[in-house]
Amino acid sequence: MEKRKHITLSIKQKGEILDKLRNGVSGKSLALQYGVETSTISDIKKNEGKKMRFIGICHSEQGSRKTLRQAEYPEMEEEEFYTWFIKQRNKHIPFSYGIVGAKARQLFQNIYGKDTFVASRSWLLNKKKRYGLRHLKICGEKLSNDESAVTPFIAKLRQVIEAHDLLPQQIYNADESGLFWKLLPDKTLVHSNEAMAPGRKSRKERITFLACTNGDGTQKLRLLVIGKAKNPRPYKNKTLPVEYVSSSNA
Repeated sequence: MEKRKHITLSIKQKGEILDKLRNGVSGKSLALQYGVETSTISDIKKNEGKKMRFIGICHSEQGSRKTLRQAEYPEMEEEEFYTWFIKQRNKHIPFSYGIVGAKARQLFQNIYGKDTFVASRSWLLNKKKRYGLRHLKICGEKLSNDESAVTPFIAKLRQVIEAHDLLPQQIYNADESGLFWKLLPDKTLVHSNEAMAPGRKSRKERITFLACTNGDGTQKLRLLVIGKAKNPRPYKNKTLPVEYVSSSNA
């Protein structure tokens, strides 16, 4: 008889099995479906509480992760630290490794009454893997937008358009932006032998520009550009394709 190939189920698959068991699917049919022994299904059922608790507190997809070892300091890591982290992220509060490490040390001292916990970088990286966390670059200004004001503005704009019988080419929209024209990228591609990518101080030279066009795009006004120099030397005696003005902070 050919020996069955050993299959290690992921935490995600174990969660699916528990859901199906609760819905009345038999252990034997699940064993055939996932290619494991019925004893494996029984073991998953036996440890249901532990697995569902872990899956429940994790806000991320567990993917291909297969092991579920107990946290080194479960009271601090799962009941306090991770709960605190999720609450803060729900408020979109940004974190650095230093902030997260300082909070972990504080919680450890509060719970265990000791100040021996280091919250090293390796510990933090381990928590990222355990809870499926990622390190992302903060981008955009979405959280600064007042979304509740959008619908009333659209309604008011429609009233103005109808009251004055305006056409799309009579409605203009303008928006400003900044151009850091000497700023280098903050991320880079590196080859496999590079352990780190040293950088340089960021250059903050910038101009501000304002773009304006009408609703159907038939008229695009000249860009308004705001720079620091009152009379830029490179543009002396030249006709610029933009409207240029100066400001001390651009």
